[in-house]
Amino acid sequence: MQTSSRVEPTTAELAESRKLLHRILLDLLIVIVLVIPIAVCEFAIEPFRRGFFCDDETIRYPFKDNTITPVLLGVILAVPTFLIIGIGEYVRQYKKGTISNTRYLWGCRIPIWYCNIFKQLVYFAFGLLLTFDATELGKYTIGRLRPHFMAVCQPQFSDGSTCADSFNQHRYVENYFCLGTGFTAADVRQARLSFPSGHSSLVVYSMVYVALYLQKRMHWRRSDLTRHFIQFTLIMVAWFTALSRIMDNWHHWSDVLCGSLIGIVAALITANYISKFFKKPHSELATLRLSGGLARQDTSATLNEVLAHTPPPYTIDSEAAAAPDFTNDQYCTKV
Repeated sequence: MQTSSRVEPTTAELAESRKLLHRILLDLLIVIVLVIPIAVCEFAIEPFRRGFFCDDETIRYPFKDNTITPVLLGVILAVPTFLIIGIGEYVRQYKKGTISNTRYLWGCRIPIWYCNIFKQLVYFAFGLLLTFDATELGKYTIGRLRPHFMAVCQPQFSDGSTCADSFNQHRYVENYFCLGTGFTAADVRQARLSFPSGHSSLVVYSMVYVALYLQKRMHWRRSDLTRHFIQFTLIMVAWFTALSRIMDNWHHWSDVLCGSLIGIVAALITANYISKFFKKPHSELATLRLSGGLARQDTSATLNEVLAHTPPPYTIDSEAAAAPDFTNDQYCTKV
């Protein structure tokens, strides 16, 4: 008769498993709450209807397809993040010699480096959703027209005239409808969502965050240039993606700049305050508190020298008073 090799969980492991389960459920609830505004913006509301001048050359560029399509953008966001964080957490546990450690969860034992990967990906996803929410808020609040707005919308006014008519050249138009010949309703709607650039904010957040992860969580003893080369490659991917939005006439340069700034700020906040990449180890903080922030000096030699020539206080009236070369005034001076 074979005996089961399954190790029964201890009471502490069961309590920890319940706490972790509650934490995961709470995190999932937060993720759902963050997804709701994105879904509302994409499917339930219309962007702010902004007017335009017929002779505005910044919105008269031709329509082009995306160099970085939404699907390709998703691949860029996911693949480097999963690979680097997955390999990074595995290597960290391997170097610590704890690669075989497990954690009891949901009736089974899971390698602890799996749990660490999941935790880091949750932190990453939380920051990504915050970036997405901030971007969507800007898009639907501002309603800025894309550089190819005229080509996609093909606006016509209530009197039947268009911007091609000479008497409308310097006219500011607010009441219009889009003919959109050759384009879908989704294309016409997207033509009013220029500011800020969603591609730029999301890809810059992701690449900067992963670069910070490499800087603080992974170290190569043989060559630091390997890490810096990977970081440079990630930043260049973000840079090219942002530039492609201007090249494809989907965004103005200021849209890309603002989107990139949103991504950078979100990555720094997430790395510093959520993932806590820049938090100092507890032992280092304890050393700083004990030393008051400065290096402690060895004063034992000076203290021993003083004690060797200074009698105890209870001898002040006897031995010290009788000593011809050690007066009461001298004793007080030493003390």
